[in-house]
Amino acid sequence: MKNVYIIMFSCLLLLNSPVRANSTENNSDKDKISYAPSASFTFSILNTTVDFTNEKFYNPPPPVLTRGPYLQVGTQTSIIIRWRTDIAENSRVRWGTVFGTYPNTVDSVTSTTEHIVQITGLSPDTKYWYTIGSSAQTLQAANTNYFLTVPPSNTSRKLRFVALGDCGNNSANQVNVKNTFINYIGSNDIDAMILLGDNAYNSGTDAEFQTNFFNIYKDDLLKYYKLYPAPGNHDYGNSAANTGKTGATPALSMPYHLNFSVPSAGQNGGVPSNVKNYYSFNIGDVHFISLDSYGKDDGNTTKMYDTSGAQATWLKADLAANTKKWTVAYFHHPPYTKTSHSSDYNGGAGELDLVAVREKFVRILERNGVDLILCGHSHGYERSYLLKNFYNTYASPLEDANFNAVTHTATGNTQNGKYDGTANACAYNYNSGNYNHGSMYIVSGSAGMVGGTTAGYPQNCMYYSNATNGGCLYFEVDSNRIDVKFVSYTTAPTPVIRDQFTIFKDVNKTQNIDTVLYAPVTLTASWKGTYYWPNNGGATTRSVTVNNNTTGTFVYPVTDASSGACIQDVYTVSVFAPLPVILSSFTANLNRDKVMLNWVTAQEQSNQYFTIEKSRDGIYFSFFAKVDGAGTSAISHSYQLTDHTPWEGVNYYRLSQTNIDGHTNNFETKRVSYKGSNSFYAGIINKGKGQISTVIKTARSAHVQLKVVDLLGKEILTESFSVNSEGMVKSINLKTGFYIIVVTNDSGERIVNKVVVQ
Repeated sequence: MKNVYIIMFSCLLLLNSPVRANSTENNSDKDKISYAPSASFTFSILNTTVDFTNEKFYNPPPPVLTRGPYLQVGTQTSIIIRWRTDIAENSRVRWGTVFGTYPNTVDSVTSTTEHIVQITGLSPDTKYWYTIGSSAQTLQAANTNYFLTVPPSNTSRKLRFVALGDCGNNSANQVNVKNTFINYIGSNDIDAMILLGDNAYNSGTDAEFQTNFFNIYKDDLLKYYKLYPAPGNHDYGNSAANTGKTGATPALSMPYHLNFSVPSAGQNGGVPSNVKNYYSFNIGDVHFISLDSYGKDDGNTTKMYDTSGAQATWLKADLAANTKKWTVAYFHHPPYTKTSHSSDYNGGAGELDLVAVREKFVRILERNGVDLILCGHSHGYERSYLLKNFYNTYASPLEDANFNAVTHTATGNTQNGKYDGTANACAYNYNSGNYNHGSMYIVSGSAGMVGGTTAGYPQNCMYYSNATNGGCLYFEVDSNRIDVKFVSYTTAPTPVIRDQFTIFKDVNKTQNIDTVLYAPVTLTASWKGTYYWPNNGGATTRSVTVNNNTTGTFVYPVTDASSGACIQDVYTVSVFAPLPVILSSFTANLNRDKVMLNWVTAQEQSNQYFTIEKSRDGIYFSFFAKVDGAGTSAISHSYQLTDHTPWEGVNYYRLSQTNIDGHTNNFETKRVSYKGSNSFYAGIINKGKGQISTVIKTARSAHVQLKVVDLLGKEILTESFSVNSEGMVKSINLKTGFYIIVVTNDSGERIVNKVVVQ
């Protein structure tokens, strides 16, 4: 009998004790709870009957949060929140703009351990608090569970970004870098956190991602910063067997693909790549390009640096469609480095992938005006001068010893851009545009791993190198200014800025302004920073107003400092007697998807033409249209102009008049807010004499086909082209007749218009 009771006790333990079976695989169905349901039954052991009628059984424990939450694919109006539980359950996210108040809920009824929930219908540039869990429980609802949606493209506020390279090694340095950055950034929010590859050492397994990445950042950065990763060789397991994996299917996926959601469909601007390995996106006036320098495309045959391969071909199309002021490209393998890896060819004994990136690939980035090129791989920090054309050919590559500041920098010297008042430290500056103005190359691979140098360290083309101290790269974009800093530490979490540089765009302006007597003119410096107006009483504000109480020509310079100035705008104001054009009214009104501009003059004397200029911010104006004036007339004249493609957001319109001797008088500036009613629009303007204009608007960058068919069904014209979110006007010349114009976007949306040409 004694043996019988021992066996029976063991059985009762099993029946009353749920068993948790854990799995480290993504999307696993192995995470289950096994337990005995309540029941009445009997069975015999060694001919002894045991009765379990009305026996009490325990409920299984609830699912436990094992990963996350973390934020993915952030856009102006949506975001994806991901997390993982140890056993499957459904998913619920609640959110609102006030902590603790969550009026909005989204549910996913699918029972899963890998929870991927998208929130839509959000407002741009807005802070939301959120909770995660299921219909049965809330897993997390702290005041640090929040996210910030992407700001609109015309935002005027400062944007903040952080880049972590080679971070995922579960080291003290990784924790110190993280805590130091949190201390440095304080209460400011970050608009994007980007990863430069090697996010999970050593082999990029799911277990390593858990231990070396998610566990390190789960309580802070991942909960409230939107994450945009790039892969490194360790994320591929350092294995050639994985290079052809794109994440398209589970069989073609690595843990990197399964763990991250990325905007590869162009959800936030950029040309869709439709693969997880590389993609692009926009935040404000910044275009980001995340590239894959280790994987292969085209049937596992071409790498990023193969310029006719799939990735390079997509990149060229994306850069061609880019209209943002700033462009940042990031990938793992650096073209210039001498910390723990060397980019020198070294007679064929060097790391040839790095040589190929330099000699074959970076020219694509430079000629398309990429401003920052960020990499990891080498476990240190290295920052270049403003490099330009420091490459040759793969067959005859340049070594670091070939570097010559005169020929291989955009400045022609060793200007370092620190902008701190020291010698040779003026900020870099150049004009906007997709042209080769020089690029900054930064290796920032010490957010986890740190240490190691190679022969010839430090790199000659690098202004600053550090192979000892860990850190991360932080940069701010404020209109036409970008500031980049290496945030490091000596004793964490006290931050130490070991390197910094600044770039300005579209500064050092020279502007001639004609005005009339007693008409005040406001002068505004072309940059954000510090100011000194020597001819305006030493004013230190960005803008000053001159009253023009005397006719004549007056010069007003403004510099960024009272001495040793790096930047200077010069305004020459010519004050004339009043021009004999009396403006009765000037209005700008929104009419559906158009802005109607109307102005009326009471009289005109020697009036040659009017000019309308357009601006996003009321400071930087560009030419929009010219309308002939009435010459000399004592009667009233009315003028009208239509803007068929207003920008999303605020539009400023400035009216001026020029007389026959070339003097110009500035009138009023009008402000119109526009929110597009359709995500895709195509309208027709029939100008007469066979001149037809098709106005095309799209909420995102898109590939569009335009087809013209006559009454008999014959195709007269077929043309394909890219349209960005600012829209475009396509002009067509047609003969007399009846035509159908069909415009189709890459989502299959089609708009048909009919037009009669006389």
